[in-house]
Amino acid sequence: MFTRAVKSANERQVIQVLRQGRVVTKQELAEACGLSFPTVGKLVDELVEQGVVLEAGLETGAGGRRPMRYRFNEASAYALTLFFEDGTLCWAVADALGNPVCSGSCGPEEGGYVSTILAVTERLRRAYPALAALSVGVPGGVAEGRVLYIDRYDELAGRELQAELEAASGLPAAVENNMRAAVYGMAARRGWLDRESAVCLHLSENGPGCGVLVHGKPLSGFAGLVGEVGYLPGRGEETMQQAALRGLTGVDPVDYFARLVASACVFLNPEELVVYETPYLQSGGQLEQACGRYLPAQAVPRVYISREYRQDYLAGLTRLAMDLLYPGGGLREPQERRRGNAQL
Repeated sequence: MFTRAVKSANERQVIQVLRQGRVVTKQELAEACGLSFPTVGKLVDELVEQGVVLEAGLETGAGGRRPMRYRFNEASAYALTLFFEDGTLCWAVADALGNPVCSGSCGPEEGGYVSTILAVTERLRRAYPALAALSVGVPGGVAEGRVLYIDRYDELAGRELQAELEAASGLPAAVENNMRAAVYGMAARRGWLDRESAVCLHLSENGPGCGVLVHGKPLSGFAGLVGEVGYLPGRGEETMQQAALRGLTGVDPVDYFARLVASACVFLNPEELVVYETPYLQSGGQLEQACGRYLPAQAVPRVYISREYRQDYLAGLTRLAMDLLYPGGGLREPQERRRGNAQL
């Protein structure tokens, strides 16, 4: 019922329009795609037969023969996202429109985390036979699906995790660093995907991390080092990671964040930047003022303090899975209005 690659550019166009949540006739769909009516008509009939598109009733209005309307079938495929949190494996299932369906978590089963990922995947495939892709978020260095380095989850270090999961499950898989997934979700939820760059910062128990998006795509570098700001030099011979792991003792925490922001700005110069909530910061304005010590006033980004790291992370992982199923996207993203330095 579902193949990994959408078979034609025309079919991708049709699916992309319908995945925006539109309910349309074949004629309206042809106009939206810039394709001929016969081409669209044949494609829609095939997609209805496959269960990807559903009939949504006749067009309303008087006069003449009323045409059938069509909509995308969100139950035609499902995606599984998995990520690690405090030693547990968290998972969520989304339908083909990215809407959440169910979620849960479990500790590592016998055999370790990779075995647990595969066991969870198999259980959920039985519950959702149309499960068609999976994505995994990893709190460590990742490049092209390989986990290069990671703290706490030593079992994953050095493994070709994406290839392993694809071979064992038979499903297309994406494996990505947690901050790159978070910035992808953050930018999508805020309507920032069309910007030249987007940046987010997060200070967790494992140290600082930064997510970087360039022209709508997460940036990793050849060794997965992009965003690993813990390696930046701090005061004296100490790194930013070392300072964070000892609780920023003896360090001005606002200045600490200001230097992280300045480091991102000299390479990417984002207009706006998200910092996930931390007890060290009271407001975005406080951090903007501190950034003035290191940056020209015109280059200081607007800073938002966000409480939605987990939501952004999950949204990014879901989007990565959807990218495997539907090249070119098509999901309608909410546009969030600018809210100054409001706590989000």
